[in-house]
Amino acid sequence: MKKPDKIRKFEVVDFLGNGNFGFVFQAYDPLLKADRAIKLIQVPKPEKFVEAVKEAQTLEACRHKHIVDVKEVDVFFYEGIPCVYIAMEYLAKGSIQKHLENRFISIQDALRIVSEALLGLEHAHNNNVLHRDIKPGNILFGDNGEAKLSDFGLALDYHVDPSDTMGYRPHQPLEVIECNPMDKLSDIYAMGITLFRLINNIPEIKFNFSTMAEWHAAVKANRYPERNYQPHVPRKIKTVVNKAINNDPKKRFQSASEFRQAIEKIVISIDWRPIDDNTWVGADLNGDSYEIIKQRKKSGWTIEYKRNGRRVKENCQRELSDAQAISEFFKMISI
Repeated sequence: MKKPDKIRKFEVVDFLGNGNFGFVFQAYDPLLKADRAIKLIQVPKPEKFVEAVKEAQTLEACRHKHIVDVKEVDVFFYEGIPCVYIAMEYLAKGSIQKHLENRFISIQDALRIVSEALLGLEHAHNNNVLHRDIKPGNILFGDNGEAKLSDFGLALDYHVDPSDTMGYRPHQPLEVIECNPMDKLSDIYAMGITLFRLINNIPEIKFNFSTMAEWHAAVKANRYPERNYQPHVPRKIKTVVNKAINNDPKKRFQSASEFRQAIEKIVISIDWRPIDDNTWVGADLNGDSYEIIKQRKKSGWTIEYKRNGRRVKENCQRELSDAQAISEFFKMISI
């Protein structure tokens, strides 16, 4: 679709991307002097109108500080084609996906993002709404840095069996691939895969299967997505994620609330971030700063550990082999 200059009163500023069933633009409301995100959905057939406004109705029914806020919905003719437009709050900080592609997401950041998104999902589920398309691209940062669940274009009442298995294929659980209807536990699985990607800083999961059978076999064997964790990820977090993405729905968290509470019980003493392959820096809840440096010497590898710029002698090591250096380095980071 060519970018329109105006959508009713809204002055179109930029094209933001494709959402489910629509095109999303950044626009400006000259009356309220506010930026908006406008989803424009083409409705060539009158019987599709109800389906097109469903997302706006869902957002209206699920108003929550961790769900993107809907402002208005109306009909607009563009190039002779009737369209429904949905005006939503514009969030300039963008999606978690964009941040995942451009910067390191720390463990603490990942836990906070998913915990807040789960608050939004919990509210949606309590209002009998499934999201069905949870992924980093559909979680946005609010103006104050809070996470907001967005793009409810595939959402539906979870008391109704869907006739399809639409959604982001890399985040679909085994039971959905086996043609069972999506439910709140499939949303929890998708949020678990989202957390898995954030803690491991995985911007993309490629979908290269040529047949449904190949896809099914890989998911059933826990080979897709591969459950390989980066060495800085603490064991206690792996345990929570593995439960969320268990192939058996009965062994997953049984609600968004239960998943969120498990995350909130995790205490990260130091939030680490890499400077390069051999240097990581961190900060604790008291504001103390940390640095761990791995260096190659003639006698082997050394590890220097500092708190507030001062060496912590008991954590410093000398004359380590290649394997020992990597093991000890990440053992201290993944506590």
